[in-house]
Amino acid sequence: MDHVYKLSSLQAARGLAALMVVAFHSLFISAKYVESKNLLPEIFSFGQTGVDLFFVISGFVMIIAFRNKFGKKGEIVNFLKGRFFRIYPTYWIYFLAVFLVFQIKPEMMNGSQGGNVDLTTSLLLLPASTLPLLMVAWSLIHEVWFYLVFAVILLLPSKWVLSAFSFWLFAIICASSFTTTPDNPYLRVMTHAFSLEFIFGALAGIAYLKLSKRPTSSPLAAALMALAGLGAITFALRAGAVDGSDVIQSISLERAFAVGGGYTLLLLASALQESHNRLKVFGFLKSVGDMSYSLYLSHILTLSVCGRVWLSLGYTGSGAWGAMVFWATSYSAVLLVAYLSYRLIETPLLALTTSYRKPKLVKTLPTAEGDT
Repeated sequence: MDHVYKLSSLQAARGLAALMVVAFHSLFISAKYVESKNLLPEIFSFGQTGVDLFFVISGFVMIIAFRNKFGKKGEIVNFLKGRFFRIYPTYWIYFLAVFLVFQIKPEMMNGSQGGNVDLTTSLLLLPASTLPLLMVAWSLIHEVWFYLVFAVILLLPSKWVLSAFSFWLFAIICASSFTTTPDNPYLRVMTHAFSLEFIFGALAGIAYLKLSKRPTSSPLAAALMALAGLGAITFALRAGAVDGSDVIQSISLERAFAVGGGYTLLLLASALQESHNRLKVFGFLKSVGDMSYSLYLSHILTLSVCGRVWLSLGYTGSGAWGAMVFWATSYSAVLLVAYLSYRLIETPLLALTTSYRKPKLVKTLPTAEGDT
């Protein structure tokens, strides 16, 4: 039965989430560097929910990967150590690269907030009133918070885990319903409705552990689950639950339940189908999932460089055909840089830190980072 815990669908979902975020950020690059702004489809704006999907995957994976660790002595230290080495070393390579650019040409970084950056909180992935120096790292700040809470839950015996997540769920709903967005950045992260999506993923993981053990299950049930998930996401799209508001400050409960809940149902349905050998995963998405952390960290930098080169070559007025060439080249560069980063930076760093991590944390399941 061990194969039911090694799910390619989770890795493929992570690849899809990363590509969705790339699509979303392409809209900003297009507006800044490419004259044919209407070439990219409007649906790319929904790509911002790739971060929601990352958070759901993260909760799901944490439950599956640590299913036998709850309540066991010493596991919290192993868990936190493993999470630290999974996230920070690779992130610090990118932080250093951006920091060097920031020292040489500060006007190139964080222009939307006047170059105002807290370097200490950016380095440590701590909440702050400004965006991190590497702007996409804001989602990693949420992941760090999720892991800290999960570490506390890891202290509990298995029979209390569901109750702990249910209490956390209730607390976030109350905070979102009856309080305003806190000014304090720590409280903002702690009460943010993004936590609901991690919780949904964890609850789906708990459900998966029970349902996957059944010798047979109806494919119709999984199909209905997937349809319900698609319906929820479609509702969110049509109802405007995903709009242009600042998600870093807060998101609505409607978005958390419709988008996060929709992705949760889709993920659970896919995992159950795969566990019963009814689902084959696209190799491309799985490969992108393997390098999704590097892709997430590098893609805006790569797209920005492509945009600046495009401007320097004087091709901004080349029309729709020129824009098509730009995006074909830029997306190829994004994937190439992510692959090289994964092979030459991320993988070697993971290997280098293996002696500091508990071996069972590696290869149990694809690790989750948000990987936003």
